[in-house]
Amino acid sequence: MPAGNIRAVSIMHSGGIIVEMETEGLATWCRSPDGRTAFESHLGSPASLSNRTFPIVLQYLPTQTKIEQVGFLQLMEHENSLPENSLAAIRWIKPPLRRTSQQQKA
Repeated sequence: MPAGNIRAVSIMHSGGIIVEMETEGLATWCRSPDGRTAFESHLGSPASLSNRTFPIVLQYLPTQTKIEQVGFLQLMEHENSLPENSLAAIRWIKPPLRRTSQQQKA
């Protein structure tokens, strides 16, 4: 386990808990399989960790981009030096069926 402490714990109205770690290394370790298991064992049986996701909007993505292709998210992570599994999902804001035939970017 890396060095560091828990900086803050916030209880949400929904009953969820947000834990802020002192260091990025400790937060990364807690998201790893070993860290997750160790952390959850201290929380008690009904508790489990879940990853936070954030919506990101990309403007002007070429419409010929094959976002549904297997491995696309992993390729984007690699090409942009992002951690593994940091991209959870991708979709077009405007469904392809609603595009005009001349539309080049979405």
